[in-house]
Amino acid sequence: MMEFLYICIVISLLVIFLLIYSSTLHLFPKEWRERVNSNKNSLNPKYNNESLTGLLIIILSAVMMIMWSAYFYLSIF
Repeated sequence: MMEFLYICIVISLLVIFLLIYSSTLHLFPKEWRERVNSNKNSLNPKYNNESLTGLLIIILSAVMMIMWSAYFYLSIF
């Protein structure tokens, strides 16, 4: 059970890091942002950084919510 708690905490910290990163994207230089977002249809983070960051936040947030719910369910019952 302690390992599951550790995994939940690590995923939560990763989501917090991604949220901070995405909120500071506007602070990066414009030429860098244009270079990393040059191909909107690509799944390569080198060419489509902002869209993939948003998608990763959504997926990891859902996984984090499910894992915390499972942890609390298992710890209560």
